[in-house]
Amino acid sequence: MADDKILQARVELRQMAKANLFKMAFCQKEKKCVLGGACPFLLEYQCILFCISEILGQGCQIEKLRLLSDEIDENEDKISLKGLKLAIGPCLPRLG
Repeated sequence: MADDKILQARVELRQMAKANLFKMAFCQKEKKCVLGGACPFLLEYQCILFCISEILGQGCQIEKLRLLSDEIDENEDKISLKGLKLAIGPCLPRLG
């Protein structure tokens, strides 16, 4: 019974215009996502929380931000190692 209510609400949300979904979500107080932190893309509809990004087929924005942050951290580590090698310069043989 509860599953049917959730599925029906999800179908209704998918049929709405994107602009209306975002208006509804942004007019509400930000909710905490299960993944952590407040998320402006969470919409409470018929007493059920839905992620607008996932309804629109784009996936969770918090997950995307975490993945992007991890990727940036990895790239910064690689860049700092390259910078360190360039700053030290090539090894010269000892002359004496």
